[in-house]
Amino acid sequence: MIFSAFIALFFCLVPGTGGVWAGTLQTDTVTVSVKGSGADARFEPAVIQVQPGDIIKFSVREGLHTVTAYHPNNRRPLRIPENAEPFDSGLLKPGDSWYLEIKSEGVYDYFCLPHERMGHAGRIVSGSAESIPDYETGPIPEAALHKINSETKIFLTNKYQLIPNRK
Repeated sequence: MIFSAFIALFFCLVPGTGGVWAGTLQTDTVTVSVKGSGADARFEPAVIQVQPGDIIKFSVREGLHTVTAYHPNNRRPLRIPENAEPFDSGLLKPGDSWYLEIKSEGVYDYFCLPHERMGHAGRIVSGSAESIPDYETGPIPEAALHKINSETKIFLTNKYQLIPNRK
């Protein structure tokens, strides 16, 4: 039992082991599954809400994928907060996991490079979801824009659905 507690403490305090340093704010880890290949490639869920400081784990279940920010560094229009760092996971294969820490509040749109034209895109809402920016569409495939917009509509509808009072 003491050994288990020591191991748990080790992973919480040693950098590079997946833990957080003592004294830092508590963060959550949210998992997004990356599934499919070809036309059925998808992020599940496609839209998530986190808080600044949270970590997102992208877990590849099947196919070859990337998690890439819509950003000029990735040859796409800017669709993440201006103060946020652009990201690109590189090519991931089944069984791989990739972690992204969201540091700033705002809306982050991202895509899978091999499957973007088929609509493999997602959105991260960090902090408040009261307004979604009217981002530039530029040369983004219609299927990707449709996926982001339709999944955001479902997300917001479910988030703000009124629950009747029960007595």
